[in-house]
Amino acid sequence: MKTLLYIVLVLISFSVTAQKPVVNSAKLEEIKSYLKHFEDNDALLGSVSVFENDKELLNQSFGAIPASRTTKYQVGSISKMFTAVLIGQLVEEHKMDLNEPLATYFPKMPGASSIKLSNLLNHTSGLQNFVVKQDSLKYWLKKPVSQQAILDEIARQGVAFQPGDSISYSNSGYYLLTRILEQKYKKPYETILEERITRPFGLENTFSLNGKTEYEDTAISYEKKDNKWVKLEEFYFPNVQGVGDIISTLSDLNSFMSALFNNEILKEETLKRMLPKDDDWFGLGIMKAPFYNHIAYGHGGDTYGTHTVTSYHPESKLGITYVINGEGYPTNNFAIGLLSIIYDKDYSLPELTEYTPDKLYYDAYTGTYSSPELPIAITVYQKEGALMAQGEGQSPFTLTPKSKHTFAYLKAGIHITFDPDAETFLFKQGGQQFELKKK
Repeated sequence: MKTLLYIVLVLISFSVTAQKPVVNSAKLEEIKSYLKHFEDNDALLGSVSVFENDKELLNQSFGAIPASRTTKYQVGSISKMFTAVLIGQLVEEHKMDLNEPLATYFPKMPGASSIKLSNLLNHTSGLQNFVVKQDSLKYWLKKPVSQQAILDEIARQGVAFQPGDSISYSNSGYYLLTRILEQKYKKPYETILEERITRPFGLENTFSLNGKTEYEDTAISYEKKDNKWVKLEEFYFPNVQGVGDIISTLSDLNSFMSALFNNEILKEETLKRMLPKDDDWFGLGIMKAPFYNHIAYGHGGDTYGTHTVTSYHPESKLGITYVINGEGYPTNNFAIGLLSIIYDKDYSLPELTEYTPDKLYYDAYTGTYSSPELPIAITVYQKEGALMAQGEGQSPFTLTPKSKHTFAYLKAGIHITFDPDAETFLFKQGGQQFELKKK
């Protein structure tokens, strides 16, 4: 549930008729082999669940940290979809109107008289992002913060545009929706979620974190440092209640999506209203998730260290949920491979095997490099036998040897190839490349 929205997997659409995927036993075994490849190379920690016709066909965890079918994960902004569904229930019951102005509930908020509840749901309100303060306190929500302090920060940030003029992903909008639900029900959010969704629909391992209750078998986030998985400090999740605080199992998330698209939680006309229209990515709390010519719906969620996507393909009744809580390889690239198996697209297993380098070259690699094409210099240095790199003003990262003179930081898709004689290196990332020369 970071400021940046998770990357929706978008590949080129082809003008052919979409075939319904068939998740047969051979395909399930291929998925298991795919996951084992990452586990064997200690590249990722995570889990995958696949539903078809409302039945779970696969629930597989992988990686060095054990997890089970009942392990609960921090699912980040998928929480927003639960919040949106709770709003949808009130609309169906004629207890709320999406054309109501925000001023009905928060009259002192910037733009309150012109912002509608529908603008909050589809990120067109102009409200910004309380999760990141626009000052030195970038990670201010790692410790408990009062509701009033958060509301003050939302008001302080103001609006970036007039409602409906643009789209900008807004955590602030969903924080206000959460508080509006509490005003309507006169109950805390976690109680509303339990009474209206998790208990009636059998989601036994899905909870909103209120800071008072601890839940067993809850996964934590990890990052890889010096080839070891270490715990990553996360949000204090009650600060982002209804926005990014929910914990759940993958089975529960797929069950939720099945119930939602089977019109068990909301009426068919309500759900249709919530789905993205035409070329829009955002609906009213539900996002479009295309893969080639297959259109699924769902949401993604990012915390500081856990990355989750849940999606449902209505035509095939196929539900796919995956989570990565230890990222040593780009999550988006992992997801492309997984979906390629399911949708019968070509893919290749990524090269994850580490190369044993000749460390005699390390002294020649070290130094500060720059390029007129890049705004920052990059310093390469040694630490405890490893080669490190650090962009000016950025965090350092470990370079993993891949071949002679070539190193990678797979989490960010970075590849660096040194030329010791020329005292340069070629920097590649995201389809771009730059040559940097040692100062």
